[in-house]
Order: sequence, then structure tokens, then C-alpha cells
Amino acid sequence: MEEEKSFKEALLDGIRLQWEKKPGTMLGVLTGIILAVGILLFGFWSVFFVALCAGLGCFIGRNVDKGGSFIDNVRDSFPNNIHRWR
Repeated sequence: MEEEKSFKEALLDGIRLQWEKKPGTMLGVLTGIILAVGILLFGFWSVFFVALCAGLGCFIGRNVDKGGSFIDNVRDSFPNNIHRWR
């Protein structure tokens, strides 16, 4: 006779399966939950500031990883019709 999984094991297996099928969706859900809990605990503006700093750090880090001129990488990150100096 096959043993039944506990609720916790079944839930974790379902989460793992969803993570393998749709990692972007699961990452979005996780990010949303973390932001919601942060807003409830610390307030909107504190969480907004931290998220803004994290996004800016990610943007800068991605441009540093590309190599080359930092200014050129920043220019290439935006659509062409935004740049007046091109």
C-alpha cells in the first residue's frame, strides 16, 4: 500500500513543480509577497525606497557586467528616441 504524503510534503512538491514549469511567475509571486509583508511591517515609503535602491543597484550592476563604457551602456538601455545627444 502506498503511503500518503503529508500536507506539507504535497504543498512543497506542488511549489517545486510550479517553480520548474513557470519560474518567472513564481518569482513574481514571491516578490509580491515579500513587498506586501514589508509594506505591512515598515510602511510604503520605506519599502519603496529600499526597492528603488535595489532596482538602481541591479541596473548599475547589469551595466558594469556588460563591460565597456558605462555611459554607452546606459544609453543603450533606453529606447533610441529618448536620446537627444544621438
